[in-house]
Amino acid sequence: MLNDLDVEPESESELKNALLDNLIRDFSIPQRVSLTNEEEFCLLQGERFAHYHDGIRLACWHFGFGPEVVLVHGWNSRGANMWRFVTPLVSAGYSVTVFDAPAHGESKGSRTSPVHFADALRTLCGYLGNVHAVVGHSLGSAASLIAFRDGLQVNTSVHLAGPSSMSAVACKQLAAVNAPYETRRQYLEWIQDFTNQSVLDADLPSLTGGLRHPGLILHDRADRVVPFKASEALNGAWPQSTFVPVEGLGHRQLITDAQVISRCVAFIRAAGRATQT
Repeated sequence: MLNDLDVEPESESELKNALLDNLIRDFSIPQRVSLTNEEEFCLLQGERFAHYHDGIRLACWHFGFGPEVVLVHGWNSRGANMWRFVTPLVSAGYSVTVFDAPAHGESKGSRTSPVHFADALRTLCGYLGNVHAVVGHSLGSAASLIAFRDGLQVNTSVHLAGPSSMSAVACKQLAAVNAPYETRRQYLEWIQDFTNQSVLDADLPSLTGGLRHPGLILHDRADRVVPFKASEALNGAWPQSTFVPVEGLGHRQLITDAQVISRCVAFIRAAGRATQT
């Protein structure tokens, strides 16, 4: 058996390269999660279609009739994860579209980011036409904010436990691994090359120009995935937002809670009535 002294230690350069590779992988390569039985049953009730975005086929499903509501899932998730919103929205007179973002679920692609999410959402909404509302969870909320900045217009939107700063997400990653200065610099440069924009371009106040409609923000005070202060900051920068702190749901149970869903549907309906007056 080899003695520890017989093993050549990795060089400092190799360790830094490995750290950078891990950061890039965590930022851009999500895990594909399997459908639950409930999610699969929900999708079987919808009409499946494909939307092609930037040469990538996105898996999409459409339900019901009426003004269009698009559901946007989070990182390491899939469209069907928000299945509990479908029936209440359809019963309230809306049509609902769910989709798997690039590199998620049944959609093609191997790498993605909040900016790629946003671009896919924007082109999908352009294909659907006259989207009334967007409901985004976690990274899906952040992607919606970027899409609004880039020209997507809706009557209202709902944001559930979403980050409001891409630089904060990147800095949290870097702090978690105590990355040295050179690795931090290389990582931020890589993000800029990968997304074709600086991380600061997806921060408040750069996003506020797209916030021209009423929005509902919900976030659990004890969320361990996305800090509660992210939604506080979004609310502070958005004149037409309504902020509802919640407790006891955490990050993921927020989209399974019947009261949260009912509140979201009621907000979307109220915005619909306001646009008709």
